[in-house]
Amino acid sequence: MLGRDYFAPLAAEARRLDPSRPVAYVNALMGKPDQCVVTDLFDVVLLNRYYGWYFGPDDLATAETELEAELRQWAAHDKPIVITEYGSDAYPGLRSVVPSPWTEEYQTELLDVYHRVFDRVDAVAGEQVWNFADFATAPGVFRVDGNKKGVFTRERRPKSAAFSLRARWRKADVDSTD
Repeated sequence: MLGRDYFAPLAAEARRLDPSRPVAYVNALMGKPDQCVVTDLFDVVLLNRYYGWYFGPDDLATAETELEAELRQWAAHDKPIVITEYGSDAYPGLRSVVPSPWTEEYQTELLDVYHRVFDRVDAVAGEQVWNFADFATAPGVFRVDGNKKGVFTRERRPKSAAFSLRARWRKADVDSTD
């Protein structure tokens, strides 16, 4: 079964059940805007993206360039874009003079890269960092005691990235009242 054959009746049924709400699906990881066969079925483009983490770790300059290029391609579909996942792991308390993967500095700088891109691409209508807090996962070689993409620890203590997000959101609040 092709993706379009699967999603077309689901999108139609969602619209039938509640025509007042926009219909969307999440394009996870690396589905490309010029190859997606279902974008036209939906009202909003939802994207999970991890440039600088799963794709090109420790290369934030390339992450910024590739993310912006991809978002501009999605924007050509003339639909609002919401980034439903983005971020990187940071082991709580792991600090470095030079930001490198797993450090709190790297997580903060990666979020800053994404935010600069979001602010330059008008089609980006929303963003949701992944994740609020660290959480347990099955053990594996890519996880040290769970998923550490939270901006808070499992105990709800803030990492550096939490303060960066607070500053961004406070600025957005001030800008929206102007």
